[in-house]
Amino acid sequence: MRLRTQLVVTFTLLLVVVLATVGTVVVRSSRTVLTAQVDEKLSGIQQRTPPDRPSPDGPADRGDDPSQKEVAFVVVSPEGSILFADRSGFVDDPDPIPDVATLTDEAPPGHIATVTAEDGSIRYRAFYQVKPDGITEVWASPLTEVDAAVGGMLRTLLLAGAGIALIGATGTWWIVHRGLKPVDEMVDTATAIAAGDLSKRVPEAPPASELGQLSLALNDMLGQIEDAFEHESEANERLKTFVADASHELRTPIAAIQGYAELYQRGALADQDQLDNAMRRVASDAARMKRLVADLLLLARLDEGAAVEQYQSVNLMHLVNDAVTDSSAIENQRPITIDGDKTLRVMGDEQQLGQVLANLLANARMHTPAGAPVAVRITSVNSSAVIDVIDSGPGLPDGAANRIFDRFYRADPSRARKSGGSGLGLAIVAAIVDEHGGTVEAANEPGAGARFTVRLPLLVT
Repeated sequence: MRLRTQLVVTFTLLLVVVLATVGTVVVRSSRTVLTAQVDEKLSGIQQRTPPDRPSPDGPADRGDDPSQKEVAFVVVSPEGSILFADRSGFVDDPDPIPDVATLTDEAPPGHIATVTAEDGSIRYRAFYQVKPDGITEVWASPLTEVDAAVGGMLRTLLLAGAGIALIGATGTWWIVHRGLKPVDEMVDTATAIAAGDLSKRVPEAPPASELGQLSLALNDMLGQIEDAFEHESEANERLKTFVADASHELRTPIAAIQGYAELYQRGALADQDQLDNAMRRVASDAARMKRLVADLLLLARLDEGAAVEQYQSVNLMHLVNDAVTDSSAIENQRPITIDGDKTLRVMGDEQQLGQVLANLLANARMHTPAGAPVAVRITSVNSSAVIDVIDSGPGLPDGAANRIFDRFYRADPSRARKSGGSGLGLAIVAAIVDEHGGTVEAANEPGAGARFTVRLPLLVT
């Protein structure tokens, strides 16, 4: 059974129970009041000494209507036979005689009790007295009008109660339908989401209501779920691209090594110069694969948060000087200038941070003409240490700044592969900086080439 049906049925049943209870109380109270009026009349007869007796010659105690008698009077012999009966009711249609035997058996003399007529058609309120000679006198007032009034009231209450119950059920259904409409919309939203439409949202209800708070919570949860699915989808796409690129990078040197091995097996490298050149190429491709595998392993360790060996206080100027010295040893004709605060320190792994600078300088050497100057600047902004590596090359192509730190991304694929780059250097930079709680970004420097900016939490001494 649906919730709205349960609510309507429950409220309707509760309304019927309340109406039945109120009706029962009203009917019983009315019957009690009307019966008390009849008893009061009989009590008035009892208080007369002796009680009024009807004359055998004509009717008595007929009230305002002489054609109708309100109280019946019956005289019963000691043997139980009726000696005289002056019936209540109309003269031309008198009421049946009350059941005197039942009255005398169940009630003491002078006690007002309820009995039925001998034929059971109507009820009476009656009392009796026993004379010294054994004759029993009975006074009885019919409850016909009381029963008729109570019956009419009962019919009215039943009809009114049925109408009220119908109106209550209809009103409850409308209120419940209106109140649960947001729930139906939530069900439709959940169904759509289950079918794959993660962009669906629950219609907002008034924030002060429970449904409003629920809709806000559900929409927040749905937003998080959608973001999680998007991130997972993006991560899967990056993983597929990563695996494909890694396979491609490894396949090229492997194919070259395999080719030289086949040439050697077929005897095509009989000349010593040819053999020496083949071995040199094999060694170069093997070194390239070794660097690629090492970079992949480092990225995997960074992803797991296990690459940083030991955090310690690191002087950035010393770190930059060492990285520039190494770069100058590789390409001594390229001028590299250093400028900035010599006292700035950060907490981190000195070897990993050194690799960040080494990769940024290697990127500058790889993508700028030989001899093009490079500038390294160290500053502090608020609570961050900032390292800028600025080259004087052609700068970043359009759209490259947003993807340049992706794994295996190359702004110029052909040139990067020719020069031996794997497309992982800047991805390693981003991973190490992130592991140290910092950020890195790339942009074009006005009047110069590309600018790479590393921000790390500043160590305050």
